[in-house]
Amino acid sequence: MGKKATFILDEKIMEESREYVSKKQFKSMNAFVEKALKDEIAKIKQEEIKAALLEASRDPLFLADLKEIEEDFACVDYEKVIE
Repeated sequence: MGKKATFILDEKIMEESREYVSKKQFKSMNAFVEKALKDEIAKIKQEEIKAALLEASRDPLFLADLKEIEEDFACVDYEKVIE
């Protein structure tokens, strides 16, 4: 079961949200707010992953590890190409 919370939102946002709920695009305000929060959390996590990858792409030790892995699997990759 979910946890109850109270928020103060801009009137315009509430009005627009209620319109979408009344048009049956969401089964309830709760469902609408929960989906909006989930979507925003997913977007933030995606941005965090992008930032971590960008940081890793500048890390010489990480890049050296990648090169070593590529070299270790070069023969395996080559065998697949031949088949």
